[in-house]
Amino acid sequence: MITRTLPDMSVAVKFGARMVAVLLTLTAFASACGADQPSSDEGQVATTAMTQQATSTTAAAGDVREQFMTGAAGSDSVLGDLRDADLGCVADHLLASLDPDEVLALSTLGPLPEQAELTVAALEACDLVLSLVGQGMVEAFADDPGLPVLDVECLLEGVTSGDLVPVLEAQFEDPFGVGLEDREMTILLARTPIMGNLMRCRLEAMVAAQGSDLPELCFGLADQVAVMMTTVIEVDVSGGDLTDPSVLVDLLAMSDDIFVWLADEVPAAQRADAVLVRDATTQIATIMAEALVGIDGQSTEEEALAAIFAAMTRVQAEVDIDDADLDAASARLRAHVVSRCGQAGSALFDLIAGVTGSPLAA
Repeated sequence: MITRTLPDMSVAVKFGARMVAVLLTLTAFASACGADQPSSDEGQVATTAMTQQATSTTAAAGDVREQFMTGAAGSDSVLGDLRDADLGCVADHLLASLDPDEVLALSTLGPLPEQAELTVAALEACDLVLSLVGQGMVEAFADDPGLPVLDVECLLEGVTSGDLVPVLEAQFEDPFGVGLEDREMTILLARTPIMGNLMRCRLEAMVAAQGSDLPELCFGLADQVAVMMTTVIEVDVSGGDLTDPSVLVDLLAMSDDIFVWLADEVPAAQRADAVLVRDATTQIATIMAEALVGIDGQSTEEEALAAIFAAMTRVQAEVDIDDADLDAASARLRAHVVSRCGQAGSALFDLIAGVTGSPLAA
């Protein structure tokens, strides 16, 4: 007979929170062309002076496009990294909606909050959103040694310009930039592939740091765990409850998927242990899904707790696997993964344990 307790997700949530903080930092840096806007009365005076200077220059030179390219190229904004042809494209699109003096001021100061949508539309029309965000991330990694170094191409895999448009608009609309406490921004990011990529790329990088000749098992396990961890982050940042019965059912099903996959990937010598763990997780996930099928957001706390208690009672009665045998098999399986993947393997098992509970914890 097997006995289980509800999982303690603190490890998983803390890891997820750290990854969200990293992502917010990267996003803020990547959209830094809006960060130069003044936020004080003195700054407003400076902005007015800059605009007046731009207007005067416009009248003298008569070539806004060239002046925009020159101003942006000499600025500290992200626009300064663009090629002349790209800057010219952005200027052309901005001039279709803004006065010349506004365009010139934007080239050096970045967009005003009310110019956010037009600016992002211009960047998207010139096919520059992804390249700007990617360059910003590269610079963020270079400037902040505290960030885990991740492959930018990995982070942006499967991401489209359309995915990032709402994120950049929100960033440009806030003259103070995004903050780590900004739930709106984390929700916007959670709607893009970047959130899942962040988990996958971080875990793959953690595995790769253990050596250059690791087996594919290690990277495959990292990808499997990343799927589950992405769900943990998405629920957390959207204000959901990770102990909600429906969320628990989904997470248990994902952990079951991990061990179904692992049972097919380990060598023959570890197959019996992997199958034992797989069968236990499958039975537990199935029982929990059946017991909680009627529990939803309309259910009372008492109804939810009663359903969970009934599920745990069924697990004890119906899962015909001895606790000691399951713990021993889990320990041997964990030891095998650690022997092949280093401490990254142990960290991956800790994340799984944080979602599913024992016996996977060290």
